[in-house]
Amino acid sequence: MKNPWSHLFLRSSFFALKKEEDLDTSLKIEHSKLQYDSAVNGFHPKRKDEFLLGRLCAAKAFYECTKQPLYDLKNNPDRSPAWPSGVVGTISHNEFWVGAAVAKDTDLLGVGMDFEVMGRTKLELAKQIRSGGDLLSHPQLSDEELLTLIFSAKESLYKALYPQVKKFFGFEDASVTKIDLDNGTFVINLISDLNLNFGPKSRFSFEGRFTVDNKTCLTVLELSH
Repeated sequence: MKNPWSHLFLRSSFFALKKEEDLDTSLKIEHSKLQYDSAVNGFHPKRKDEFLLGRLCAAKAFYECTKQPLYDLKNNPDRSPAWPSGVVGTISHNEFWVGAAVAKDTDLLGVGMDFEVMGRTKLELAKQIRSGGDLLSHPQLSDEELLTLIFSAKESLYKALYPQVKKFFGFEDASVTKIDLDNGTFVINLISDLNLNFGPKSRFSFEGRFTVDNKTCLTVLELSH
């Protein structure tokens, strides 16, 4: 399926579905093969659909990466996906799109992505999202659009780094210092020490990529070795 996001993934395999579109026959077959914990049946129908579509995207991205099937992707106790040994991955969705990316762990330490609806992050949440080093304004973005991109970039950083640091960290532990709309890139810095390998003194800056299409933005961070 063609989508406006694939160019953001330089070293990982990516697959996405637009929620409002019906699954074609081949995707319905793949969908029917998925296995999942019975607890998913207790989800609200919308949440269950999002979960299963996310797993379907994960299976497609995993196959593109490894040429192996993936029909059973459970959650870890912390509710993160329990990716098979040898790969790193990420899943995200908003009200329009759901997608997943997978890379071999010899190629990347981690990959994070986050779908958001552009401008949906309201300014009253700024104190919870911004840290001292975050951009306060941007000549090409409204304040709500800028805050949405900052939120999304921090979500992508968290998803990319969490498998390495194995600890929760918050919006206050990173700052988005640059957003380049022309090149579709952002720079995000750690401002707290998460472990010996990741902190201001060790891995200070990360460069991610993003695209805004219609109402949706997608931020991506591929974490190199």
